[in-house]
Amino acid sequence: MFFSRLANLVKGKFTRWLKRREVRDPEAVYESAIADRLRRYTQLKSAAAGVIYMRTKLERELRDKSRELGEVEEQAGQAADLNEDQCALLLIHRKHELEAEIERLKEDLSQLTAEAEGAKRNLVAFKGEIDKLKAEKVTMVARLRNAQARTRIARALEELPYEEDLRALAEVRESIAQALAEAGVNREVHDAEVDRKLEEIRRRNAQTKAQAELSELKRRRRPPLAPLDLFANGTNGARHESAAPEN
Repeated sequence: MFFSRLANLVKGKFTRWLKRREVRDPEAVYESAIADRLRRYTQLKSAAAGVIYMRTKLERELRDKSRELGEVEEQAGQAADLNEDQCALLLIHRKHELEAEIERLKEDLSQLTAEAEGAKRNLVAFKGEIDKLKAEKVTMVARLRNAQARTRIARALEELPYEEDLRALAEVRESIAQALAEAGVNREVHDAEVDRKLEEIRRRNAQTKAQAELSELKRRRRPPLAPLDLFANGTNGARHESAAPEN
């Protein structure tokens, strides 16, 4: 009696300790449940493989018996044709045995086929349960972590004095305003630099156009230059006139 009560007390304390550990580490509980289901899934898979193996064996045996039955029927007919009554009777007896064995094999095969299909359905369902449990683990653990983070933040805010909270908010707001101001200054400086570059490009373009216009104006106002061969022809004519004798 004493030892029984002591065992119950130890068992109760261990159960409470285990529950506290499970609450503190739910991910480990999920992992344990998934591992247990995977172990059972492996056992079911092994059992299903055994059923499928037996079904395949019976199918092969049924094919062999059916082929032998056909041969025995043909041999019995041949023995009857040859008036070998003794052989024909033995073959007919063997035929009846084969027909009984084939009937038994068909019944066993039908049962094994049903068991194999059921085993495959159970495997698919159990695999789906394992996948569902894995997805639930990811979702629930993520939600737990999020809830724990919110709890820690809430506790930190509760522990923070009200004046410190206001001061922290003011510092954050000032920091944000300063960052926005710096961003605005940077943008204005960048815009001014871009405007200066555009103005320089416009000035150079205007200067280039004015230079081209001046060159065109000079070209139009200059008199056309006489061709060089014209001067050459005039010089040769003058020389001929000076060299000709006077009449």
